[in-house]
Amino acid sequence: MREDSMKKFRNLEIYYDYGCVSREIISNFEKNFNIKLPDLYIQLITIYNAPGVNQNYFDYYDSYHDEDEGASFCFEGFETDSNIDSPPENILGQYLYDDPIYGYENVYSFGSTARGDYVCFDYRDNPLGDNPKICIVIHDEYDEKTGRKLLFPVADNFEEFLDKLYDFNERYPEE
Repeated sequence: MREDSMKKFRNLEIYYDYGCVSREIISNFEKNFNIKLPDLYIQLITIYNAPGVNQNYFDYYDSYHDEDEGASFCFEGFETDSNIDSPPENILGQYLYDDPIYGYENVYSFGSTARGDYVCFDYRDNPLGDNPKICIVIHDEYDEKTGRKLLFPVADNFEEFLDKLYDFNERYPEE
């Protein structure tokens, strides 16, 4: 894990990461799941694998319980030669995609929340596209009608998701 001085990517302040990820590793991931990751995500992850960011909080609407929610999250990453002794949470573990009963086809996690929920690329509307929606999948609550884990939209694409991220302590400072 690299802990250097603060780095920037768009609106994100990055305080650590797990090094760089080669385009070959990313291409293998895309081939394995037959998807095309968003270009902006590839730009971020090739430079900052599993970055720790100060702006790690986002809001979403929980339509099942009819309430606004917020969540802090961290990026998953790729195991590489430079982090093999201490790898980040591995993006290759696609528990939602691999779960035919409770999971979702064409939904792939790229991060997780402090509560253990999944932050995901949602390709259900366009499985062959390269600009998927972003959703959150609640790991321990299920839709009574479908039996699947609850899934809520977060952003229309990865760029909008990054723009929605904020630093909780800056938005809600202690008095």
